[in-house]
Amino acid sequence: MDIVIGALISIVNQGLLYWRMRQLEYKNIINPKQVVNLARVSLIERLVLIGILLVFTMQRFDPLSVILSFFIINLGFAFYKQCQLKR
Repeated sequence: MDIVIGALISIVNQGLLYWRMRQLEYKNIINPKQVVNLARVSLIERLVLIGILLVFTMQRFDPLSVILSFFIINLGFAFYKQCQLKR
């Protein structure tokens, strides 16, 4: 169960990132200042939400399993995205 919880938090993290990237595309933001602003908001938002989720789940489940599964799934998503960009 610990691994599944870490994976779900990772999916939420990637989902928030994907949602913000789609907002960037739909709003046609070209101004570099607005892009940096949106990136900053996304970073803070994900840091707070994912941090809170990780803290609560690590209190209930094995912290090492939760963190390891979170990072491994996030690395898997990053590797997959890099492979998609190379095509």
